Amino acid sequence: MDSDEYRRLADNGENHWWFRSTRSLLRQLIEPLLDTSAGVLYLDAAGGTGATGGWLSSISPTVLVDVDSFALETGTEAFAGYLGVRADINQLPVAPDSFAAVLCVTALYHRLIPEPAATVREFARVTKPGGVVCLLEPGGKRLQRGHDRATHTARRFSVKDLRSMAEAADLEIIRATGAYSFLVPPAALLSLVERGEQTSDVGRNQTGLGGALGALAAAERRFLRRFDLPFGLSAIVIARKRV
Repeated sequence: MDSDEYRRLADNGENHWWFRSTRSLLRQLIEPLLDTSAGVLYLDAAGGTGATGGWLSSISPTVLVDVDSFALETGTEAFAGYLGVRADINQLPVAPDSFAAVLCVTALYHRLIPEPAATVREFARVTKPGGVVCLLEPGGKRLQRGHDRATHTARRFSVKDLRSMAEAADLEIIRATGAYSFLVPPAALLSLVERGEQTSDVGRNQTGLGGALGALAAAERRFLRRFDLPFGLSAIVIARKRV
């Protein structure tokens, strides 16, 4: 993302319905799997301002890696448990087996990631045996719209795509599911209406239609406690590094 998008995140990410819902979803899916032993480290890879991963730092110290200095400054000021490192997630400057958990939210889609599968292998390299890797990326491979152009989207993923990359990195799949399935129809419409436009979703529709979208997301989370979805406007894979 460019600096303007990071500034929009800093101004709106805490209260925007999608970020609130995504934090709740990630906690639901990941927190029961975390190693919370004293001294463990987590990694929020390309975590920006901490809008989706800052909660990790309240459980254990979390290394926030990003290439944008403003994002790192904002994230480490907002979350005391963050340790900011300016680096490229394609080549992390850390030793193998460093982290008990790796979280990567909406980064592999970006044009600065030349080979997403190689980046997932890098995540596997720095994860401890038994540690957890969580990937959440834009789903709906044909649903490019104005927000994609604003955020320099090079690709979107199916659940199968993310699963295949994790398996190729020799990670053991725990969950592979879609999310925000109820957003697929409106996103399909926007992909037609916003053709050629560049419009960020951050900073608009903060309340999610007066709370309606947040309520739908909460209902979907209840479903995801027991079942997986084959598709969604987000694709999620949670995997474990083999011991």
